[in-house]
Amino acid sequence: MVIVATLAAIASNVFEIADQIETGVAGAATTGDLVLTIAFCALFGFFAEMLRAGRQWGRVLLTVFTSLGIIFTGLGLAGLGGRPLVGALQGSLAVISLVTSVVGLVLLFLPSVNRWMSAVRRQSRTVPQRLRKIVLTAHVAISVGWLGLVTGMFAMSVSGATTGSAEQQAAMYRTMSMLDEIFLGMTSMFALITGIVVGAGTKWGLLQRRWVAVKFFLTMGVMILGFGVIHQLILRANELVDAGAPVRGGELDTVGWSMAGSAALAVVSLVFMTAVSTYKPWGPTRWGKKARPRAAASRTDR
Repeated sequence: MVIVATLAAIASNVFEIADQIETGVAGAATTGDLVLTIAFCALFGFFAEMLRAGRQWGRVLLTVFTSLGIIFTGLGLAGLGGRPLVGALQGSLAVISLVTSVVGLVLLFLPSVNRWMSAVRRQSRTVPQRLRKIVLTAHVAISVGWLGLVTGMFAMSVSGATTGSAEQQAAMYRTMSMLDEIFLGMTSMFALITGIVVGAGTKWGLLQRRWVAVKFFLTMGVMILGFGVIHQLILRANELVDAGAPVRGGELDTVGWSMAGSAALAVVSLVFMTAVSTYKPWGPTRWGKKARPRAAASRTDR
């Protein structure tokens, strides 16, 4: 069901990309969409295979991204946000994706699935050592890129909000739009994916240590801030610039400083997560405490 939902969403995205190419509005963002479409097609198949092999982190990844898909597809169908749905075909694909996602999410946690996950060896739930190092390296590199990208966007938003030059302001906001369309969504998404694999696929667990859980939820929060707030503000700033709004005063000032504040919050959050990863300050959660006796019993049985 999850794979069917993913294929329906990918088909909708492909039709949207084709429409952009036919109408001549395709650009850098279209290339980014195509890359993400190919990546997600491969990733969801891989996650499903890891679930079939009994690896808990495969189920966690499917759960997280299926839930995100339900939220954004539901918003799009309701006309409240998310990706715009153009025509009856995209609307039908969105409905198929939403229904199969909900069914798939329920099936992921059937009692039979839980029994299967419990019956599988503990080692099969974790990422092999060599793969763990590769994923951890990718996670650190992508996270550093994400932090640098958001820091640069913060600097550009402040420059755009304080400059008295219409040309410089337009250049700042258009550069931010390009970075947002091509890199911001991609880096945040893959930082989340690699972080979940490193957390859920190792001894730390995703919700078994407080510091890992805090990083996970903060990452989700910064992603929502980027998609739901910063992206919309960038779009609005460019609309105002294109409409010839005055550089100082009026709505453009409000939008500019709102972008700067949102980007600053994202930077602080990412730096805080870096510090948490370094110091690992908090102990196990209640799920982590429950998992310890099971792990000890498993080692005793072997």
